[in-house]
Amino acid sequence: MSKHAMRIMEHNQFNILEKLMRQLDHADNDIFIHVDKKAKDFDQHYFEQICVKSSVTFIPRMRVYWGHSSIVECELRLLEAALKEEKSYSYYHLLSGVDLQIKSNEVIHDFFDKHPDRQFLALRNTYSGIRGMSLYYLFGWLRAYNRYLAKGLETISLAVQTKILKVNRLKNVNYGICKSQQWFSITQEFARYVVEQRPFIEDFVRFTSCSDEMFLGTVLVNSPFKDQLFLEYDRTGNHVRLIDRDRAEGASPHTWLMEDWEIIEKSPYFWARKFDMNKDSEIIEKITNVW
Repeated sequence: MSKHAMRIMEHNQFNILEKLMRQLDHADNDIFIHVDKKAKDFDQHYFEQICVKSSVTFIPRMRVYWGHSSIVECELRLLEAALKEEKSYSYYHLLSGVDLQIKSNEVIHDFFDKHPDRQFLALRNTYSGIRGMSLYYLFGWLRAYNRYLAKGLETISLAVQTKILKVNRLKNVNYGICKSQQWFSITQEFARYVVEQRPFIEDFVRFTSCSDEMFLGTVLVNSPFKDQLFLEYDRTGNHVRLIDRDRAEGASPHTWLMEDWEIIEKSPYFWARKFDMNKDSEIIEKITNVW
Protein backbone atom coordinates (compact mmCIF):
# COMPACT_ATOMS: atom_id res chain seq x y z
CA MET A 1 0.00 0.00 0.00
CA SER A 2 1.30 3.47 -0.91
CA LYS A 3 1.95 6.33 1.49
CA HIS A 4 0.12 9.65 1.73
CA ALA A 5 1.19 13.15 2.77
CA MET A 6 -1.66 14.72 4.74
CA ARG A 7 -1.16 18.49 4.81
CA ILE A 8 -3.28 20.55 7.20
CA MET A 9 -3.78 24.30 7.42
CA GLU A 10 -4.89 25.11 10.97
CA HIS A 11 -6.38 28.39 12.11
CA ASN A 12 -7.94 28.26 15.57
CA GLN A 13 -10.11 25.20 16.35
CA PHE A 14 -7.48 23.10 18.05
CA ASN A 15 -9.97 20.57 19.47
CA ILE A 16 -11.06 19.63 15.95
CA LEU A 17 -7.45 19.47 14.77
CA GLU A 18 -6.69 16.95 17.51
CA LYS A 19 -9.61 14.76 16.45
CA LEU A 20 -8.60 14.96 12.79
CA MET A 21 -5.03 13.97 13.64
CA ARG A 22 -6.26 10.95 15.58
CA GLN A 23 -8.38 9.94 12.58
CA LEU A 24 -5.41 10.28 10.23
CA ASP A 25 -3.01 8.40 12.51
CA HIS A 26 -1.96 5.48 10.30
CA ALA A 27 1.33 3.91 9.28
CA ASP A 28 0.76 4.98 5.66
CA ASN A 29 -0.05 8.61 6.49
CA ASP A 30 2.50 11.28 7.34
CA ILE A 31 1.09 14.58 8.59
CA PHE A 32 2.39 18.08 7.84
CA ILE A 33 0.79 20.96 9.70
CA HIS A 34 0.88 24.73 9.51
CA VAL A 35 -0.66 26.71 12.38
CA ASP A 36 -1.49 30.34 11.63
CA LYS A 37 0.93 32.59 13.48
CA LYS A 38 -2.02 34.78 14.53
CA ALA A 39 -3.49 31.86 16.52
CA LYS A 40 -2.78 32.12 20.24
CA ASP A 41 -2.20 29.53 22.97
CA PHE A 42 -1.25 26.68 20.66
CA ASP A 43 0.64 23.95 22.51
CA GLN A 44 2.76 22.43 19.75
CA HIS A 45 4.50 20.00 22.10
CA TYR A 46 1.15 18.47 23.05
CA PHE A 47 0.14 18.02 19.42
CA GLU A 48 3.49 16.48 18.53
CA GLN A 49 2.65 13.60 20.91
CA ILE A 50 -0.84 12.79 19.57
CA CYS A 51 -0.04 10.41 16.73
CA VAL A 52 1.43 6.96 17.34
CA LYS A 53 1.73 5.61 13.79
CA SER A 54 2.08 8.75 11.65
CA SER A 55 5.06 11.05 11.67
CA VAL A 56 4.03 14.65 12.36
CA THR A 57 5.89 17.70 11.05
CA PHE A 58 5.03 21.28 11.98
CA ILE A 59 6.36 23.80 9.49
CA PRO A 60 7.42 27.31 10.63
CA ARG A 61 4.43 29.51 11.32
CA MET A 62 3.45 32.51 9.21
CA ARG A 63 0.51 34.90 9.24
CA VAL A 64 -2.25 33.81 6.89
CA TYR A 65 -5.06 36.16 5.90
CA TRP A 66 -8.44 35.32 4.36
CA GLY A 67 -8.55 35.85 0.58
CA HIS A 68 -4.88 36.85 0.59
CA SER A 69 -1.94 35.43 -1.35
CA SER A 70 -0.47 34.32 2.00
CA ILE A 71 -2.80 31.30 1.73
CA VAL A 72 -1.06 30.24 -1.49
CA GLU A 73 2.35 30.74 0.09
CA CYS A 74 1.33 28.54 3.01
CA GLU A 75 0.12 25.81 0.65
CA LEU A 76 3.40 25.91 -1.26
CA ARG A 77 5.42 25.68 1.95
CA LEU A 78 3.43 22.62 3.03
CA LEU A 79 4.04 21.00 -0.36
CA GLU A 80 7.74 21.79 -0.19
CA ALA A 81 8.02 20.37 3.32
CA ALA A 82 6.45 17.08 2.26
CA LEU A 83 8.52 16.86 -0.92
CA LYS A 84 11.75 17.28 1.09
CA GLU A 85 11.09 13.99 2.86
CA GLU A 86 13.07 11.01 1.65
CA LYS A 87 9.84 9.03 1.52
CA SER A 88 7.80 8.76 -1.64
CA TYR A 89 4.11 9.66 -1.34
CA SER A 90 1.55 8.61 -3.91
CA TYR A 91 -0.74 11.52 -3.04
CA TYR A 92 -0.47 14.91 -1.37
CA HIS A 93 -3.74 15.97 0.26
CA LEU A 94 -4.66 19.43 1.53
CA LEU A 95 -7.09 19.62 4.45
CA SER A 96 -8.12 22.37 6.82
CA GLY A 97 -8.08 22.20 10.60
CA VAL A 98 -11.89 22.20 10.63
CA ASP A 99 -12.21 19.10 8.41
CA LEU A 100 -13.02 15.60 9.59
CA GLN A 101 -12.54 12.24 7.92
CA ILE A 102 -15.75 10.40 6.99
CA LYS A 103 -14.29 7.13 5.75
CA SER A 104 -11.69 4.78 7.19
CA ASN A 105 -8.04 5.13 6.21
CA GLU A 106 -8.19 1.71 4.59
CA VAL A 107 -11.10 2.71 2.32
CA ILE A 108 -9.35 5.95 1.36
CA HIS A 109 -6.01 4.30 0.64
CA ASP A 110 -7.67 1.58 -1.42
CA PHE A 111 -9.47 4.17 -3.54
CA PHE A 112 -6.31 6.10 -4.34
CA ASP A 113 -4.42 2.89 -5.05
CA LYS A 114 -7.08 2.10 -7.65
CA HIS A 115 -6.89 5.60 -9.17
CA PRO A 116 -3.19 6.35 -9.65
CA ASP A 117 -2.07 9.26 -11.79
CA ARG A 118 -5.25 11.27 -11.29
CA GLN A 119 -5.53 14.82 -9.98
CA PHE A 120 -8.42 15.50 -7.60
CA LEU A 121 -9.49 19.13 -7.95
CA ALA A 122 -13.03 20.52 -8.06
CA LEU A 123 -13.26 23.06 -10.86
CA ARG A 124 -15.54 26.05 -10.42
CA ASN A 125 -16.95 28.89 -12.51
CA THR A 126 -13.78 30.72 -13.51
CA TYR A 127 -15.64 33.93 -14.32
CA SER A 128 -16.50 34.37 -10.64
CA GLY A 129 -12.81 34.67 -9.79
CA ILE A 130 -11.67 36.96 -12.60
CA ARG A 131 -12.21 40.27 -10.78
CA GLY A 132 -10.03 39.14 -7.90
CA MET A 133 -7.18 38.51 -10.35
CA SER A 134 -7.60 41.46 -12.71
CA LEU A 135 -7.13 44.28 -10.17
CA TYR A 136 -4.63 45.03 -7.41
CA TYR A 137 -5.88 44.19 -3.91
CA LEU A 138 -3.54 45.98 -1.55
CA PHE A 139 -5.23 45.80 1.85
CA GLY A 140 -6.24 42.16 2.40
CA TRP A 141 -3.71 41.76 5.19
CA LEU A 142 -5.35 44.64 7.09
CA ARG A 143 -8.68 42.81 7.36
CA ALA A 144 -7.45 40.73 10.29
CA TYR A 145 -6.75 43.88 12.32
CA ASN A 146 -9.47 46.32 11.21
CA ARG A 147 -11.89 44.98 8.62
CA TYR A 148 -13.78 48.25 8.33
CA LEU A 149 -10.66 50.24 7.53
CA ALA A 150 -9.49 47.51 5.17
CA LYS A 151 -12.81 47.50 3.33
CA GLY A 152 -12.85 51.28 3.04
CA LEU A 153 -9.32 51.54 1.69
CA GLU A 154 -9.84 48.62 -0.70
CA THR A 155 -13.06 50.14 -2.04
CA ILE A 156 -11.33 53.44 -2.79
CA SER A 157 -8.34 51.69 -4.36
CA LEU A 158 -10.50 49.49 -6.61
CA ALA A 159 -12.63 52.46 -7.68
CA VAL A 160 -9.53 54.39 -8.75
CA GLN A 161 -8.21 51.36 -10.64
CA THR A 162 -11.45 50.67 -12.52
CA LYS A 163 -12.76 54.18 -13.19
CA ILE A 164 -9.60 56.24 -13.59
CA LEU A 165 -6.63 54.00 -14.29
CA LYS A 166 -8.59 51.33 -16.24
CA VAL A 167 -6.44 48.56 -14.76
CA ASN A 168 -6.72 45.06 -16.18
CA ARG A 169 -3.91 42.77 -15.05
CA LEU A 170 -5.16 39.96 -17.30
CA LYS A 171 -5.28 42.00 -20.51
CA ASN A 172 -2.16 40.50 -22.03
CA VAL A 173 -2.35 37.02 -20.47
CA ASN A 174 -1.71 34.34 -23.08
CA TYR A 175 -2.54 31.25 -21.02
CA GLY A 176 -5.74 29.66 -19.75
CA ILE A 177 -7.10 30.63 -16.33
CA CYS A 178 -9.09 28.14 -14.30
CA LYS A 179 -10.77 28.35 -10.90
CA SER A 180 -10.93 25.41 -8.52
CA GLN A 181 -11.86 24.85 -4.90
CA GLN A 182 -8.94 25.30 -2.53
CA TRP A 183 -8.78 21.73 -1.20
CA PHE A 184 -7.21 19.00 -3.33
CA SER A 185 -5.41 15.68 -3.62
CA ILE A 186 -2.61 15.48 -6.20
CA THR A 187 0.11 13.05 -7.22
CA GLN A 188 3.76 13.40 -6.33
CA GLU A 189 4.66 14.14 -9.95
CA PHE A 190 2.18 17.00 -10.15
CA ALA A 191 3.16 18.25 -6.68
CA ARG A 192 6.77 18.53 -7.87
CA TYR A 193 5.62 20.33 -10.99
CA VAL A 194 3.59 22.83 -8.92
CA VAL A 195 6.57 23.65 -6.71
CA GLU A 196 8.72 24.14 -9.82
CA GLN A 197 6.20 26.77 -10.96
CA ARG A 198 6.73 28.85 -7.80
CA PRO A 199 8.10 31.94 -9.67
CA PHE A 200 5.05 31.99 -11.96
CA ILE A 201 2.67 31.36 -9.05
CA GLU A 202 4.16 34.13 -6.92
CA ASP A 203 3.75 36.63 -9.75
CA PHE A 204 0.26 35.34 -10.59
CA VAL A 205 -1.13 35.70 -7.05
CA ARG A 206 0.67 38.86 -5.84
CA PHE A 207 -1.82 41.55 -4.72
CA THR A 208 -4.85 39.50 -5.73
CA SER A 209 -8.03 38.40 -3.95
CA CYS A 210 -8.95 34.75 -3.36
CA SER A 211 -6.13 33.50 -5.57
CA ASP A 212 -6.00 30.31 -3.51
CA GLU A 213 -8.95 29.24 -5.69
CA MET A 214 -7.28 30.33 -8.93
CA PHE A 215 -3.65 29.28 -8.92
CA LEU A 216 -3.77 25.46 -8.88
CA GLY A 217 -6.47 25.07 -11.53
CA THR A 218 -4.55 27.51 -13.71
CA VAL A 219 -1.30 25.60 -13.26
CA LEU A 220 -3.07 22.32 -14.02
CA VAL A 221 -4.80 23.35 -17.27
CA ASN A 222 -1.54 24.75 -18.63
CA SER A 223 0.50 21.68 -17.71
CA PRO A 224 1.20 18.19 -19.08
CA PHE A 225 -1.12 16.92 -16.29
CA LYS A 226 -4.28 18.59 -17.59
CA ASP A 227 -5.76 15.33 -18.90
CA GLN A 228 -5.37 13.61 -15.54
CA LEU A 229 -8.22 15.50 -13.87
CA PHE A 230 -10.57 13.10 -12.08
CA LEU A 231 -14.23 13.34 -13.19
CA GLU A 232 -13.60 16.36 -15.37
CA TYR A 233 -15.85 19.34 -14.60
CA ASP A 234 -17.83 17.51 -11.89
CA ARG A 235 -17.77 20.47 -9.50
CA THR A 236 -18.98 18.63 -6.42
CA GLY A 237 -16.98 15.44 -6.67
CA ASN A 238 -13.57 16.11 -8.15
CA HIS A 239 -11.81 16.61 -4.84
CA VAL A 240 -13.64 13.75 -3.00
CA ARG A 241 -14.62 16.13 -0.20
CA LEU A 242 -18.10 16.81 1.16
CA ILE A 243 -18.53 20.61 1.08
CA ASP A 244 -21.98 22.23 1.01
CA ARG A 245 -21.80 25.57 -0.79
CA ASP A 246 -25.51 25.57 -1.58
CA ARG A 247 -26.08 26.57 2.04
CA ALA A 248 -23.04 28.81 2.24
CA GLU A 249 -22.66 31.17 5.18
CA GLY A 250 -21.34 34.24 3.40
CA ALA A 251 -18.01 33.30 1.87
CA SER A 252 -17.79 30.10 3.95
CA PRO A 253 -19.48 26.76 3.23
CA HIS A 254 -22.25 25.38 5.41
CA THR A 255 -21.19 24.20 8.86
CA TRP A 256 -22.24 20.57 9.31
CA LEU A 257 -24.70 19.94 12.13
CA MET A 258 -26.22 16.87 13.75
CA GLU A 259 -29.30 17.29 11.56
CA ASP A 260 -27.02 16.64 8.56
CA TRP A 261 -25.92 13.21 9.79
CA GLU A 262 -27.74 11.25 7.08
CA ILE A 263 -26.06 13.33 4.35
CA ILE A 264 -22.64 12.72 5.87
CA GLU A 265 -23.22 9.02 6.48
CA LYS A 266 -24.36 8.41 2.88
CA SER A 267 -21.70 10.56 1.23
CA PRO A 268 -19.27 8.73 -1.06
CA TYR A 269 -16.53 11.24 -0.23
CA PHE A 270 -13.64 10.98 2.23
CA TRP A 271 -13.44 14.26 4.14
CA ALA A 272 -16.06 16.80 5.13
CA ARG A 273 -15.77 20.49 5.91
CA LYS A 274 -16.46 22.47 7.82
CA PHE A 275 -17.19 21.84 11.50
CA ASP A 276 -17.38 24.14 14.51
CA MET A 277 -17.23 23.02 18.14
CA ASN A 278 -19.14 26.14 19.17
CA LYS A 279 -22.04 25.41 16.81
CA ASP A 280 -22.41 21.65 17.17
CA SER A 281 -19.99 19.43 19.08
CA GLU A 282 -22.34 16.42 18.94
CA ILE A 283 -21.84 15.83 15.21
CA ILE A 284 -18.06 16.02 15.69
CA GLU A 285 -18.15 13.41 18.45
CA LYS A 286 -20.36 11.10 16.42
CA ILE A 287 -18.15 11.25 13.33
CA THR A 288 -14.96 10.57 15.28
CA ASN A 289 -16.65 7.65 17.06
CA VAL A 290 -17.70 6.10 13.73
CA TRP A 291 -14.55 6.78 11.74
